[in-house]
Amino acid sequence: MKKQKPLFLLLVLLLLLSGCNQNTEMGEINLTQTVDSESPNLSQASSTSNSFLKPCSVINMAEMETLFQESPLFINEENGSCVIRNQWDTRSIWYSVFSGEQALPAMQWQTRHLIVGWNADDYQTIVDEIINDESNQTLIDLQEARLVVYEQLEYRWERFFTVGDSAYWILNSRAFKGILDVVEGDIYLQIGFSGFLAAQVQTEIENLAKSIIVQLPEKFFVEFDFPEEGVSESISDDSLLKVPQILEVTKTSQEIFFGDLCGDEMTTIRAQFNHVEGIDNVYLVYRLVSASETNDNWNTVFMNQLTPSTWEISLSAETSFLTYQLINGAQVEYSIAIIYGVNNVQRSPSYSDILLLQCRQ
Repeated sequence: MKKQKPLFLLLVLLLLLSGCNQNTEMGEINLTQTVDSESPNLSQASSTSNSFLKPCSVINMAEMETLFQESPLFINEENGSCVIRNQWDTRSIWYSVFSGEQALPAMQWQTRHLIVGWNADDYQTIVDEIINDESNQTLIDLQEARLVVYEQLEYRWERFFTVGDSAYWILNSRAFKGILDVVEGDIYLQIGFSGFLAAQVQTEIENLAKSIIVQLPEKFFVEFDFPEEGVSESISDDSLLKVPQILEVTKTSQEIFFGDLCGDEMTTIRAQFNHVEGIDNVYLVYRLVSASETNDNWNTVFMNQLTPSTWEISLSAETSFLTYQLINGAQVEYSIAIIYGVNNVQRSPSYSDILLLQCRQ
């Protein structure tokens, strides 16, 4: 019996060691299986995330503030686009970009929406013929074919050769609107502005187009479905409503004097419009800018209606600039906006042609 005890203890020890090794191996296998089973999901999630593009992700807000020359700005994603507006919604820049299978449907959808707010009987047939024409089923062909629609809407266009494979500047100087329309390979990019003079922003928008194209991933997808519902209803509701246009802006004086015993302490700004049937209201947005103060806060005042097509407002040194420093040589920066069709806005560019001067006794 004494000789059997060492042998018995040896057998027990071997069994224990064998069990520990087996448990260790099983633990390692389970851990490996867990990692392997999760790895494809992580890789797939990363790939899926990279394939979706949020339009506003490529916008540099510091550059936008420099372009607008004001802050704060408000940025939103709307209808697959990125829209940047100032606080009074008198100026805006927007852009949309699509690629691959989304690009042609995006251009078709935007073409249909060009005529929303215009007389459907005049334009719907033209748009349908262009979109349904078999020869217009590529980006460049449709881009060129739909220029006639812009012409009907009082835009002018010109070829632009330093961005993309095919690009056009499409401008409506009377409405202070413009679009840079770009096709590069299977990418369709459109950048638009409203409320600016074209000469003020064209170079910056051209640079923005180049910057956006460089930042785009090789393949991407924008989360937007180009809905058809609501288009015909919008056209029907607004078919009799033409967009009001600002025909002329005049002022009684280019100078407003301030100081004791001064005369000419005010100027009256007057605006003339056409297509006045749908106008609900007109307002003036303004601020004072000088060498020692650039106040980012704008004032807004509703203008007074003289006739259906004429609105005016007076600015006074005593009452209109209470939140600003009255400094000799300061400029009055202002713009005009028309509210029409309940919730639509038509904007003028910004003007800086009125000076605030201190009178000398």
